[in-house]
Amino acid sequence: MKTLKLTLLALLLVFSANAQNTDQYTGAMKEGLIMLDSAKTSADFLQTANYFERIAQAEQKQWLPQYYTSFCNLIGAALGKQPNDEKDALYDKALAYAGKASVIKPENSEIEVLNGYITFMKMAVDPQRRAFSMMPKANSFLEKAIALNPDNPRAYLVKGQNTFYTPETFGGGKIKAKAILILATEKYAKETTTGFEPSWGSSRCADLLKMCDQQ
Repeated sequence: MKTLKLTLLALLLVFSANAQNTDQYTGAMKEGLIMLDSAKTSADFLQTANYFERIAQAEQKQWLPQYYTSFCNLIGAALGKQPNDEKDALYDKALAYAGKASVIKPENSEIEVLNGYITFMKMAVDPQRRAFSMMPKANSFLEKAIALNPDNPRAYLVKGQNTFYTPETFGGGKIKAKAILILATEKYAKETTTGFEPSWGSSRCADLLKMCDQQ
């Protein structure tokens, strides 16, 4: 009987510790997403990236902190005025954390979107040298994202965005981008997200559509 009581006590302590860890993780993620929602500048996104990186280091079995560390480094580089070598370093860091997220959560549409987005932006640092190899790679990530989840609006947003910024002579341009972005808008209208799942992009999609109509 004494052994049974000790076993039950040990189990109770384990459950209590797990619940406490879950509460800490939930609280940290909520705070991080509040920071992300209010981020406006490159510095804001990089600060948020550092915050999520600390969560990622503490919660190495959770894919979302890895994902948001990657995403925030991506946007921090995209919005910033850093020298090209610093942008490259941030994009490489974003790719590394996307890779960590993929190890934890393989075959995930959101992570493939992220890889496609980062790869295109890294290509844009030096398009003359990188476009031939990196543009097809970025597109392949997005096609895989769509195959994994045809209803993921971010896959169509990033595909449309990449098309928008690709010259018409290379298969891009506003006309082709608009059709993809309209599809993304339809996907956003139907999207429902839960927990800390990615939900970004609808306002960016609307902005790009307006730009498509500008002469």
